[in-house]
Amino acid sequence: MTRIHKHAALTAGFLLLASGLSSCTLLPASSSGSPDTPRSLGARMEKHTEVLQKDIGPRNARQPKSMEAAAKYIAGSFSDMGYAVTLQPVSGGDAKKGTAIYNVLVYKPGLYSNNQSIVVGANYDSSERLNNGSGAALLLETARGLKDIPTNHNIYFVAYANGAEPASASSGASVHAKTLSGSIGAANILGMINLEPQELAAAAEQKQPEPESPQEAVLFMTTLRGKEFAGQCATPFTKSWEQAPPTFHREPSAIAGNDRHYAALGIPTVSCLCKYAITDSHTEDYVHALTDMIHQVADNDVPKPEKHAAADQKKP
Repeated sequence: MTRIHKHAALTAGFLLLASGLSSCTLLPASSSGSPDTPRSLGARMEKHTEVLQKDIGPRNARQPKSMEAAAKYIAGSFSDMGYAVTLQPVSGGDAKKGTAIYNVLVYKPGLYSNNQSIVVGANYDSSERLNNGSGAALLLETARGLKDIPTNHNIYFVAYANGAEPASASSGASVHAKTLSGSIGAANILGMINLEPQELAAAAEQKQPEPESPQEAVLFMTTLRGKEFAGQCATPFTKSWEQAPPTFHREPSAIAGNDRHYAALGIPTVSCLCKYAITDSHTEDYVHALTDMIHQVADNDVPKPEKHAAADQKKP
């Protein structure tokens, strides 16, 4: 199975992109990992979900203290990897009472000094139905895998507040999508990758059958506008996962996840859903495949099909 090989650390001197983030709080980066960080990927995934689900518990705008604790944990995890962290205010809390609600994000600069970027996001809050934090765990571990690997384009890793309840008017994804598109231009956001949560317990623990094959275990969901972007994501993912994920095309009005706020701005999106539980042995392969996918998409300089068509028309 394909794996990413570590490259040299990014050249010193890259700065955190400040444009559009003037209202955010910048937290300093840490130079080393926490001593209690588990060494294995599977153990780290389980720790993230245990802290969010069991230690912190339900997290939503009605429980801002829990949201604050979750944001602090995620920010600390990013910082332990060596990332500089920003906290982006989202309405629903009360800053004066110390219960502000934030998106937690890090910016990984690309090798070129332009604004072309991809966004990788997952919500860290919970609803009654989804209260496990596994999407945030996927976000943290893909960010960890890419920390010291250069990419051509910028990557924003974003843990969203108020994303588990689709009806929320103060969605963190909406705040980030509008702020970033207003800052660098929607055309410079090459695509948004939404990491959907997984179940917590493995199938054997739940007394339920596993998916019949790895091909059935992962689903990509996109809009027709995001079809090309989904294809760019599927190619490297398939190489690592060794199976092509089926891609389901939805109307923008049918999207209920974080990606809907980017799709509404005309930005290509793809949501990644895995049917394996985080305790299943396949999950480590899934995280590696996502990491490979994000790496390759952030390096992608393939011309758009219409450019190919125009070039073909000029040929004698």
